[in-house]
Amino acid sequence: MIDPKKTGACISQLRRQRDWTQSELAERLHVTPQAVSRWETGESFPDITTLAEIARVFRVSVDHLLNGGAGGLFRDRSRTVAGELAQEIAEGNLDQASKMLVEKKADFQSLIELAPLTRPSTMDAVIEKMKGFPFSMEQIVELAPFVSQELLSELVEGVVDGKMNRELLSSLAPFLSRETLDTLVHRVMEGEISPDFLMELAPFLSKNTLNQLVEQVGEGRLSEEQLEELAPFLSKEALDSLVDRVLKGEIQAELLSGLAPFLSTETLDRLVDRVWEGSVERVHIEELAPFLKAETLERLVFEAVDGKIDLRLLESLAPFLRREALERLVDRVSEEALDANILVELAPFFSQSALQKILGHVAEGTISAEVVVGLAPFLDKTMPTELIRNSIRAHPPEDREAA
Repeated sequence: MIDPKKTGACISQLRRQRDWTQSELAERLHVTPQAVSRWETGESFPDITTLAEIARVFRVSVDHLLNGGAGGLFRDRSRTVAGELAQEIAEGNLDQASKMLVEKKADFQSLIELAPLTRPSTMDAVIEKMKGFPFSMEQIVELAPFVSQELLSELVEGVVDGKMNRELLSSLAPFLSRETLDTLVHRVMEGEISPDFLMELAPFLSKNTLNQLVEQVGEGRLSEEQLEELAPFLSKEALDSLVDRVLKGEIQAELLSGLAPFLSTETLDRLVDRVWEGSVERVHIEELAPFLKAETLERLVFEAVDGKIDLRLLESLAPFLRREALERLVDRVSEEALDANILVELAPFFSQSALQKILGHVAEGTISAEVVVGLAPFLDKTMPTELIRNSIRAHPPEDREAA
C-alpha cells in the first residue's frame, strides 16, 4: 500500500541531504514550492511521471521512494513491485508494464495503487495491452474511476451474469455511459442478465429506456414486483401508461398499491372515478387511500353513504379522513341516511368532540341509544353522566301534579 507520508519523508530527507531548499527542488522538477511542501508532509502525492522524475533527480529508484528509503529486511516487497511497475509506466514502457501484470510479476493491486497517480489515457493504454486478461467484476469496479467510459464499456461487456452481483453493479453504474447502461438493460431483456440488477441501474437510466422496460411488463420478461422497485424512477407518462393497462385488464390491479406513492393526484382521482364503474375493486381503493387527497376521500365516503359504492369502504377509509368529514357522517346517521351501527365500526377514529356530538343526538332521540354500548370503550368517563343529564333535559318527566 502506497503511504504518502513515508514517501514524503523520503523526499524531504533526500532534499536535505543535498542541502536544497524546497524552492530549489521545485525548480528542478518544474513545479511550485507549495507542491513540494505538500508532498513532504504527505498532504498530496506526485503523479507517476513526476515520481519517476524525482527518482531521477535524486538518483534513486521509484521503489526506493515508495518504500520510504527503507532497504534490506525492512523493504516492502509490494512497494518494490509497485515501484518497478511505476518506473515502466513513467518511462512509457507500457508493453512491459502490461506484461508484468499479465504474467503476475506485478499484482493487480499494484496497478490500482498507481492509478490515482496515472493519466486516464495511460491507464487505458496499459489495460488495452492486456487483451484476453480475465478481469473480474471486482477489478473492473476498482478500475472504473481511472479509465475512459469507452474502455469501461468493453470491460463490462465481457462480464457474464454469473460474475456480477448487485452490490458491485451498484458501485459501477455511476461510471457507465448511457449506451453501456442501455446495453445492460437489453441483456436483461434478452435473459442474459438477471432482472434483479435493474434496481442498481435504474437511477442512471434514460427516460426512453425506462419506458421500454415498462412495455415489457405482462410479457413475462419483467415481473410486477421488479416493476414496483423501478417505480420511483419512472416518469409520469410511464406511470400513467401502466395505470391505463391496469384499467384495461392487461396487468393485474395488485400492481396499483406498489405504484400509488408515485402516482400524480390527477391519476389517483381518475382511479377513484372508476370505482363505481367497476373497473377498480374496493380492495384496491383501500390500498390507495393513504395517497388520496382529503377531498377525494370525502367524495368516496359520501358516495358510499349515498349507495353508489360499497358501504364497507367506509371503515377502511376512516383512518385517513379529516375530523370534519367524520362529524358529517354522524349528521347523516341522525338524518337516517345511514345505519347507526356504522358509528360503532368507526368509533376508534372519532374525536372526543364527534363522540360528544353522537351522544347529543342520542339524547335528542335522533340516533338510537343502542349505539352507546358499542361506543362505551371510546367515551370519556364523564360522557355517560352528561348523556343522562341531556336526556332528562330533552325529555323532562311529566309534572307529578298533572299525573
